Amino acid sequence: MRLSHITFGVINLFLLTHINLAVANSSLDLLELPAKQSSLASKSVLMAITPAQGAVLAVGERGHIISWKNKDDWQQQQSPVSVSLTNVTILSDGSKIAVGHDGVILKTENNSNVWRKVFTGAELTKLKIAQLTKQQAALKLVISETQDEDLLEELTFQLEDFVFALEDNQIELKSGPNKPLLSVTRTANNVIFASGAYGTLLTSKDQGKTWTLINKRLDNPDNFHLNSIISTTNGQLYIVGENGMGFHSANQGETWSTMVMPYNGSLFGIIANPEIPEQLVAFGLQGNLMISLDGGENWQHKKLQTSASLLGGDFSKQGQAYLVGHGGLIVDFSPESLQTLRINKHPSGAALSSVLVQENSLVLAGQFGISTWLLKK
Repeated sequence: MRLSHITFGVINLFLLTHINLAVANSSLDLLELPAKQSSLASKSVLMAITPAQGAVLAVGERGHIISWKNKDDWQQQQSPVSVSLTNVTILSDGSKIAVGHDGVILKTENNSNVWRKVFTGAELTKLKIAQLTKQQAALKLVISETQDEDLLEELTFQLEDFVFALEDNQIELKSGPNKPLLSVTRTANNVIFASGAYGTLLTSKDQGKTWTLINKRLDNPDNFHLNSIISTTNGQLYIVGENGMGFHSANQGETWSTMVMPYNGSLFGIIANPEIPEQLVAFGLQGNLMISLDGGENWQHKKLQTSASLLGGDFSKQGQAYLVGHGGLIVDFSPESLQTLRINKHPSGAALSSVLVQENSLVLAGQFGISTWLLKK
């Protein structure tokens, strides 16, 4: 089990947000327990925020879903689960999709505050078992027709890996799901993609009603975690994850190419400039960030003078990139000139997981819920 070494005090936000692989054998099924209504929900750990009809939609621990306008004007929505929710996106018709731990996917319709489950980790496990069974059968056929002894030995080892993987997933099917989904995005025509731990990649072409497992479209044989997926305004898809993995699709996720990244540590997020979508910023462990000005073909690496990790980011309308992370870290710069880079610290010292740039301020989400940061003129 591969886990991050990033911690802040007793709570590890990254584990909560991205690679907490659930509590095994729990007697309490958090997928069946609706989130508790709480007057403190806006101050709980929140993982991701997105703009939504003049407000901010936030998701986080304990299944919390919040519509927020300011510290005195927010509403907790009805969530059917108490697992941590890690990311959320809004479709063109105003309906919303959220993803989270135990492979859960939630949806609500436009102008509704009530969410429902459309997918869980149990269904994900069944999809993985079906995929592994098919691969195993194909490999057995190849083995039966192989004469070369060295190749036969290699293929036999591969077959053993499939057997072990199948056993693990069959055990998980009985004991309960434990693989979190970490990120979700949608294309202009509402094709939805959700990525997660152990190389999980799902897609839906019917607005979340049904889901297809497509992780084998990626060159990711070690099943590294896929921490973040985005869709750009010019129709491109990008994924970053563990071990410096990066992928790009120019055809709605039908095929993917591997991006050569200049850093082999964990990447926790990637953002694209809406006005100039070829401008990309990827970021992650211990203050490492990368910039591409050509749609991911080439990358420039920058290591900040801090060990704090970067967890979330957003672009301003003026093209300024803002990144946030552990210890209240707030970084901003122009992608075209890293000499403009500035580092600030939020006075709370909170681990910050997500940021939205507004006209004169930043909306921040993280360890202590939602807060704001006034931008200097």
